[in-house]
Amino acid sequence: MRKPVLSDLQQIRNHPARPDALSVVALLLKDHRAMRDLVKIVRSKRLSSARVIEGFNTLEKVVLSHVTSEEHALLNHIKSNPRFEDEALESIEEHEIHRNILQGIRRTKDSKRRIIRMKIFCEMLEQHLDEEEKDLFPKFRKYAALSTKKKLGREFLKSRKRTHRRGEKLGVLKP
Repeated sequence: MRKPVLSDLQQIRNHPARPDALSVVALLLKDHRAMRDLVKIVRSKRLSSARVIEGFNTLEKVVLSHVTSEEHALLNHIKSNPRFEDEALESIEEHEIHRNILQGIRRTKDSKRRIIRMKIFCEMLEQHLDEEEKDLFPKFRKYAALSTKKKLGREFLKSRKRTHRRGEKLGVLKP
């Protein structure tokens, strides 16, 4: 069971029609929800190995598109600001670690070992999502102008559409 997220983030999740619904934070949170739903599939003890692998393959596509778009639309814009520098640089480094782990999982031939690695990756991913939601997002929401949040949100959407794979309609790309 994951720790509860700050109440203002819960309000964003529950009220997507808010004026800042197209802010980069609201869009990132929508992707986070989609990733968490896929993590549940991968970590399920009731599903077949084939279904777990299918869920992980979808998760991998979403994660790779998401981290690329998040870096492009948000993190590269704020990493030089002393207020956000630590969290932004940490997120960028964790994204690189995620990419490397995903490559390692793809190269793993033994199916049992591969599934174990998938589940460990999911634990690490959830911790990363929790940190962003607890530390970076509230700080950015507090200090960034709404116009900046919306501008970066538009950039995030454009990047996500460019980097997603066909058939993937999750997170911010869900109709």
